[in-house]
Amino acid sequence: MARRGLISLFVIFLLAAEILAHEKTYNVVDFGAKGDGYTDDTQAFVNAWSWICHNSTRPSALLIPAEKTFLLDRIVFRGPCNYAIHLKVDGNLKRINEIWKDKFNSWLLFIRISVLNIYGSGELDGQGTDWWSCKMKNQCPFEAAHNLELLSCTYVQIWGLKLINSPMMHIAVGQSKNVYIGGITISSPSDSPNTDGVHIQKSQHVMVTDSVIGTGDDCVSMSDGAVDVSVSNVTCGPGHGISIGSLGIAGTVATASDIYVSNCTFSQTTNGVRIKTWQGGSGFARNISFVNIKMNEVHYPIIIDQYYCPHKSCSYKTAAVQVSDVKYLDVAGSSTSKLAITLNCSQTVPCTGITMDNVNLWSANQGQQVQSNCINAKGSAGNKISPAVPCLTTY
Repeated sequence: MARRGLISLFVIFLLAAEILAHEKTYNVVDFGAKGDGYTDDTQAFVNAWSWICHNSTRPSALLIPAEKTFLLDRIVFRGPCNYAIHLKVDGNLKRINEIWKDKFNSWLLFIRISVLNIYGSGELDGQGTDWWSCKMKNQCPFEAAHNLELLSCTYVQIWGLKLINSPMMHIAVGQSKNVYIGGITISSPSDSPNTDGVHIQKSQHVMVTDSVIGTGDDCVSMSDGAVDVSVSNVTCGPGHGISIGSLGIAGTVATASDIYVSNCTFSQTTNGVRIKTWQGGSGFARNISFVNIKMNEVHYPIIIDQYYCPHKSCSYKTAAVQVSDVKYLDVAGSSTSKLAITLNCSQTVPCTGITMDNVNLWSANQGQQVQSNCINAKGSAGNKISPAVPCLTTY
C-alpha cells in the first residue's frame, strides 16, 4: 500500500483510541429494542442512531448487547455526526426476510460519516435465500441489497464481525476514503449469485486484511475508482477469487490503480487472481501486484481477460481498458483446469509491463500437465515460471 494510505490508516487507529478515551456509551435496548428475534427493532435503532449522531456532545458508543438477536428492516445511518462514533455489535442482527418492491440497495447503509468504528463479535445475517432464488429466475423487481454499505464515509474501521447470507454484496465501500476492514468472517453458499465478500468502488486508501471469506462470487472485488487498495492475509473459498473489474461496461471510462494483493490463499475457487475488462470501454487498470499467493485446487489461477463477457455472446469492439504494470511474484499451487495462466489481451490495446517471477502452478489432477494461454501481452518473465508463458521475455 502507498505511504499515504498507510499514514491514513494510522490516523484511523489514533482516532479510534481517542473515541475510547472520551466516549459515552449508550445501549440500544434503552431506546426500546427488544432483541428477541421476533420483534421489529428498526425504529429503536433509528432513534438510537439519531440521538448519538445528532445530539451527542462528545464521542459516543452504541452498544448492541450480546446474547440477543435484533430483527431489522433497512436502515440509513445518516451523517454527518457531531462527534466520532463506536458501534459495538456483540449481539446478532437479522434482516427482515422480505423482497423489497422498491429500489433500495442496502440493508444497513452508513452515509456521510467521518470517524466510525464498527466492531464486535456479533453476526449480520442478510437472509438472502429468497433474493437469490428470484435473481436466478430473473424475477426480482430490483437488484438485491448489500448487507452493509459505506457511502461517502472517511476514517472507518470494520473489524471482528461475521457477515452471512447477504442478498447481494456483504460489504460495499463506495465513494469513501481511509477504510480499514480486518478480522472479519464472511460466508454464503457457493451458488448464491453476486454475493461478493467485500466490494470497493470509487474509493481510496482501503485495506482488507486478516479475514476469511467464502461466497458465491468474488471474495474481494475492486472496480471503477479503486485507488490505493491493499488486500492481505485473506483466505478465499468458495468463490470466484479476488478480482479487479469488471471495468468499462457499456463503453464507459473506468480506472483502477495502485492495488497490492499479498499473502492470500485460495482454496477450490473458480478463479484465483483476476483482472477483467469489457470490450469497448476505456481507461486503465495499472500498477497492480499479486505477491505470495497460494492456490489450492483453483480452476483458473491467473487471469487477465480484456474480452470479459458473462453472457452467451458479446459484440466485438476495438476500444479497451488499458492493462499495464501488473506483477505476479511468488505464486504457487494447483489448478483443476489445464489452463493455469490466461493472458487474453486486446488486439488494439495490448497488455504491457506484465512481470512474472517465481510462478509455479501444477495440475491438481494426477498425471496431467497445465498450460498457459498468452495473447497480445508484453512483459518479462524471471526465474521458475511454470507453465512457461511464451509471450513474456525471459530476463
